Amino acid sequence: MAIARWHRWVEGWCAARPHAGLLLLRLVCGGHLVWMTQDNVFSWARMLEFRDFLAHHGFAWPLFCALLSVAGQFLGGLALVVGLYTRFAGLVVAVNFAVAIWMVDGRAPYPAAFAAMALVATGLCLMFTGAGRWSLDRVRRAA
Repeated sequence: MAIARWHRWVEGWCAARPHAGLLLLRLVCGGHLVWMTQDNVFSWARMLEFRDFLAHHGFAWPLFCALLSVAGQFLGGLALVVGLYTRFAGLVVAVNFAVAIWMVDGRAPYPAAFAAMALVATGLCLMFTGAGRWSLDRVRRAA
């Protein structure tokens, strides 16, 4: 009986706050992307290491691909954190990590691809749902 009561309370409390879930998803995913790419953004040596990694995995034009991937992840991550152009940022993140799965993680066993798969799913989720109430997208639409 106590479990059922607790479940009803949690269900009602969470159902009244769907935007909190979207904010949490945006902050975690976007923050992770910014954190993981900032070294490539602020260090040319690290960008060249990423270029070499992409060349090793058979990417054509590895420097161009490295710059494009890092820009998509870093700027997409910032956009997700603040909730600006969230649907487009979600698409960019999903495509970026789908390519990573196809070119890099697809050759490895399943667990190696899980992080990229989770980022594809998160990007698609935010593309379909949008940023939610607590975002610059909402402010932009209201203006």
